[in-house]
Amino acid sequence: MIPFMIAVGLLSVAVLHAYRLAVPPRADLASAVHRWDASRVRATRIQRIGGPRATTIGGKLQSWAADQVLRRVGNLKALTRDLAVTGTTMEQHIGKTTVLALIGFFGPLVILGFFFTIGLDVPVAFGPAAGAVLAGAMLVVTRQELTENARRRRAEFRRTLSIYLDLVAMSMQAGRGHAEALPASAAIGTGWAFTHIQDSIDGARFSGTTAWHALGQLGDRFGIRELTDLDAALTLANDDGAKVRATLVARARTLRAERIADAEAMAARATESMRFALIVMVFVFLTYELYPSVARLFAG
Repeated sequence: MIPFMIAVGLLSVAVLHAYRLAVPPRADLASAVHRWDASRVRATRIQRIGGPRATTIGGKLQSWAADQVLRRVGNLKALTRDLAVTGTTMEQHIGKTTVLALIGFFGPLVILGFFFTIGLDVPVAFGPAAGAVLAGAMLVVTRQELTENARRRRAEFRRTLSIYLDLVAMSMQAGRGHAEALPASAAIGTGWAFTHIQDSIDGARFSGTTAWHALGQLGDRFGIRELTDLDAALTLANDDGAKVRATLVARARTLRAERIADAEAMAARATESMRFALIVMVFVFLTYELYPSVARLFAG
């Protein structure tokens, strides 16, 4: 029965693929241009950090699957932002999701075959139904894991951005102009967030744009509102150097206040967690001490 179901599944996939080849989807020019821009950014980043190319069969299959998803799915802005900020490519995400979904689907089928071999009478429909449910659960879990990782990375980037703007403000108060303070402050810090900030500012020199516009593009790619707001504010103040300095100092002060508020909120949550754990420990201790006396009282 299991080989028959596997053969039916493979036949269905082949028929679906033949239909896709015979009736290809209509190409969307805007989506094609967006994919081309994204591929240029991804290739540039891979070349900069020296990442491996997709030369194996598995890598080529992942690249093909990612291209098919980008072609046929309309709005992937949230997904691409989460992938960009976590440093994961679409190929890696699709490969991981596919492997987990296949494990979730074929796992119950293998267990069903084992039940048949030992003589247990299990409904045949149980295997495919449980497999479909587990495969869907794997898809949801993979997406939730990516969303949570992206949320943590964005929070880390916001803290780094606050520190970076503090460095910029101190550099400008020491007498530097904003054109010199922005790249000099980015070169001071370490870590992945400072690396992205420095790369964006260095790229702005060669592309002929301003440093804050490059940071705004980085914020749009990562889904970080603070960077896009900084770009909009500095663009308005671009005509006056004093306004640019005042805007940078004000943004640094605002992000510093937000960072302090977040730290205080985290400390408050940690305090509440410790208090709850202490209450549970006291309750367990009192239960352990009082239970023998209460049991003798009701028994006697």
